[in-house]
Amino acid sequence: MLLVMLLVSIAVSLSFADPPSNFSGWELVFEDNFDGTSLDTSKWNPTYNWGSTHNHRAYCAPENVIVSDGTLKLKGEKKKHPGAEGKTAKFNNKEIPVDYTSGAIDTRGHFEVKYGYIEGRFKAPSQSGTWPAFWTLQDGWPPEIDILEIPASRKQHHYYLHYTDPSWYNSHGSAWDHEASFGGHKDDDVDRSADFHNYAVEWDESTLSFYFDDKKFASYNRPTEIKQLTAQYIIVNLAIGGWAGDDIDITESKPAYFEADWVRVWKAKPAKPDTVRIMSMNFGTCVVRTAADTLSLGDCDDDSAIAIITPLSSTTYRINFGDLSLDTPNESKDAGVTMGLYKWNGGGHQKVVMEKQAGYEGTVVRMKMQHSNMYLRATTDGERVVQSWADDWEWNQVWRLLPKETETEVSSYRSRLNDYGTSIRKVGNYLHVELSSFFDNGAVVRILDLQGREVLHRPVRHSAVLEVQQLPSGLYHVVASDGRRTDIRRFRK
Repeated sequence: MLLVMLLVSIAVSLSFADPPSNFSGWELVFEDNFDGTSLDTSKWNPTYNWGSTHNHRAYCAPENVIVSDGTLKLKGEKKKHPGAEGKTAKFNNKEIPVDYTSGAIDTRGHFEVKYGYIEGRFKAPSQSGTWPAFWTLQDGWPPEIDILEIPASRKQHHYYLHYTDPSWYNSHGSAWDHEASFGGHKDDDVDRSADFHNYAVEWDESTLSFYFDDKKFASYNRPTEIKQLTAQYIIVNLAIGGWAGDDIDITESKPAYFEADWVRVWKAKPAKPDTVRIMSMNFGTCVVRTAADTLSLGDCDDDSAIAIITPLSSTTYRINFGDLSLDTPNESKDAGVTMGLYKWNGGGHQKVVMEKQAGYEGTVVRMKMQHSNMYLRATTDGERVVQSWADDWEWNQVWRLLPKETETEVSSYRSRLNDYGTSIRKVGNYLHVELSSFFDNGAVVRILDLQGREVLHRPVRHSAVLEVQQLPSGLYHVVASDGRRTDIRRFRK
C-alpha cells in the first residue's frame, strides 16, 4: 500500500463540533418555536427586564408581544403608550421622545448561557426607522454580543461585540465610557424583510464566529476581549428611531412587525480526551517529546510520540505528552520559537486552536497557539516544531492526527519505505522522472494531490517526461512503486 493511500485511510475519533451543518457534537439547551397563542413566560420576560424603555423612541409593552400562527411578532405602532407619559429616552447622550409603542422580550432570570451556538430565524419589518435586533447581554454594560441589528438598509445587517477597552478593563473592570467594539456589517442582495433568514453566533473562550443562513461569514479570534463575557441572556426587540433615525415609515394603518420563527441555543458536548500521534504531512514523521522536554519530529512508533488531546471548547484543545502540556516557552509570540513542554497552567500560550482542513479523509488540522495566533509547523530540516506566521509555507503547517492503534500498520509500511534514488526535475510544464537502477523492471509512476487523489498514472521503464500543464497550482506527490519498493517525491506546480 502506498504511504499516501495509507495516510488517507486512518482517522481518529477526535470530535470537531461543526455548526451549523452538523450538530452531532452539540447539545440543544434552549429552544422556543413560538407555538401556541401566547409568550412562554417560563422562558421570556414580556419586555426588557429593566423596564419598558431603552435607547429608542418606543415604549415596549407586553401587549405588543404577539404569538400566533407559529411565530413571535413584535408589533411597532405609531401611538404613544399611556405608560410613556412623562418619559423620555436617551440616545447618543441626547434626550429623545418616547412616542411610539413596540415590543421586546428577554430571557434574564430564565436562561443564560456561556459559550455555545446561539441562533434564531427572523423576518425584519420593511419600514424605515425600525431597528430590529437579536442580541445578548449580562448585568452591566459592556459587554454585549449583537447577532443581528438592522438600523437602515434591509439588505444589510450589523454584528458586533461591544466590550471595555482592555487597557482600562484590566485595571478597573467594565466601563460604558471606555467602550470599544469589533465586527461590522454584512452587505448583499438579500432583502431581510422579504422572508425569514437564520442569524447565529458561535462563541467559545477565544473566538466569535457569525453566521447568516447557516454559512459562516466572519470570525474573530480575540480572547482578550472575549474573556469579558460572562453568562449571557438573550434579547429580541424591535426598536423605533434612535440609531434607525427619525424618518419613520410607520403609520396608524401600517404597523411594523419583527417576526421570529424560532430561537435555539446549542452547547458543545464535553468530549473525551483522545490518544493520538501527530504526524507532519510533509515529512511523515511525528511530533515527539525529547529528553529536554522540547518538541521535535521523530519516529511515529516511539512511545514519545503519544499525545493526549483534551478539548477545552469546540475549537480549543490542550495537548499533553505524558504529564506535561505543549507550551510556548516564555509565552513568546515570536516566530521560530521551538515548542516545549511544561506543567499545565491554563494560559493561552498552552491552548491550541485546531482548524480542521477540508478536503482530506481522516483528521487533518492546522494548529494555532491561542495567545500568539501563530501556527505550529515543522522546520525545513524536519527536526523541530516551531510557531510561525499564518502565511508561512502552509504544507509544513498541516498535521494528521493518527490513532495510537495504527502504530503496527504504519511501522510495517515504513520498514519498506526507503530512498531508492528516483529523481524528478520540473522544466516548464513538464516533469522529468528518472527511476533508479533499483527499479530494474520499471515502476508505476503516479501523481497525487494533497488529498491523495490520483491525477496521473503512467507505467515507466527507466524514465519519462510527464506533462503537468493541466494540473492546478499546488503541491503534489510523485509516487513510484514496483510492488516491492516505493519512492515518494514532491513538486510544486
